[in-house]
Amino acid sequence: MGAVKSAVKTPEGAKSQREKREPPGRAAIAVAARKLFVERGYGGTTIEAIAQEAGYAAPTVYFHFGSKAAIVGYLIDEMETGDIVPVFQEAMQQANPLRMLEGTAHIARISCEKWWDVYQVVRSAGRADAALSKASKKLDSGRLYGLRICAEALERSGHLRTGLDATRATDIMWALASEDAYQRLVVERGWTQDEFEAWLGNSLKRELLRRR
Repeated sequence: MGAVKSAVKTPEGAKSQREKREPPGRAAIAVAARKLFVERGYGGTTIEAIAQEAGYAAPTVYFHFGSKAAIVGYLIDEMETGDIVPVFQEAMQQANPLRMLEGTAHIARISCEKWWDVYQVVRSAGRADAALSKASKKLDSGRLYGLRICAEALERSGHLRTGLDATRATDIMWALASEDAYQRLVVERGWTQDEFEAWLGNSLKRELLRRR
């Protein structure tokens, strides 16, 4: 599940307003950097190469971002304020716990499907780069925040199975709706996106919900 902490705070239309205020070139630079991070790795990508790919001079990249880590931070912000926000809001408004967990599985699917390359950049380079290590923790914090909201909603409504509280339910979702699960099943074992989402939704229901 992608970082969704801002989903409960971002007012409708906030992203479009931010885009209107954004200086020309920032988005293009971020797109170029993302492409090169995938092709060359974070360490193998220079600001100069990003500038060339984006069609700008290197000082322009420094002016807008200052560092490669700041570009990654921008991409993470896009994850938190982009298409996932309305999906998260809709899922958390579901009164039916089955639909809520299906929505949670869908969020995990689209988050990995759309942002898998960014996840990999952050995780791999974060082991050796302090700034990216901080970005990795931000990703985890956002995911946990969103999962906690779901778990607390299920606890309040009395739908969690006997013996589970919101904290333990969050931990279970953290393990199942994870990048590791996506890596093993989709990337390594060749599952389709639909198969992964269906498996995750069924697993969440089985592990979390009170038996009827």
